[in-house]
Amino acid sequence: MSTNIINTMLQELFSELKLELRAAMHKKKHPFKYVTLSTVNEQNTPRSRTVVLREISESLECIIFTDSRSVKVSDVNSNENACILAYHPKKLMQLRLDGILVQIDDPDEIKRLFQKVSEKAIKDYTTLQAPGSAIENPDDVDYVARKENHFKPFRFIPHAVEYLRLKRPNHLRAIFKIENDWKGQWIVP
Repeated sequence: MSTNIINTMLQELFSELKLELRAAMHKKKHPFKYVTLSTVNEQNTPRSRTVVLREISESLECIIFTDSRSVKVSDVNSNENACILAYHPKKLMQLRLDGILVQIDDPDEIKRLFQKVSEKAIKDYTTLQAPGSAIENPDDVDYVARKENHFKPFRFIPHAVEYLRLKRPNHLRAIFKIENDWKGQWIVP
C-alpha cells in the first residue's frame, strides 16, 4: 500500500474514533457513555472504576463528575496521570485514552456543569457520609441539602489515544499522539 493510502486510513480511523466518542453525548445507550477511568494512588497502585462521560470536546477533552470526597480526588492530588478505556462490543472497537485528570475549580464552570445533573442523580453528591464509608445497612445513607453538595467535576486532557479494532483477517491497531498533531502510527495488534 502507498504511504498516502496508509495515511488516509489513519486519518479515517481517527475521525471514526472521535465520532464514536462524541456520539456517547447524544445517544443514551451508546457503549462509550460509560467508560473505565483508571488513576494511580499514593502507593502507585492502579485504581479503576466506571464513570459517565458528561462532555467530550472536539479536542477529545472529557468531563466527568464525582463526589469531592471520593478516592479518585486524592489519587489525582498525588498523581494526575489517568487513563480512560472504552469498548464498543458491536464494532469490536477499543479506545484507550492516556492523559491527565484536572480538577475544575472555576465557580462559573462548576455551576454550569452542576445544572446538568438530573434531579435523580443529585443524591450521588449529597450523602452525609463520604463514598466508601462503612454502613450497617444499605438504607443507612443520610443526605444533606442540595446546596451543601460534594459535586466535583474533572477535565480529562488526553495526550494519546490508542485504537484497536478486532477484525479478520487482521486486527487494526494505531496510536495517535497530541505531540504529533494527532497524526497516527500503526502498531502491532
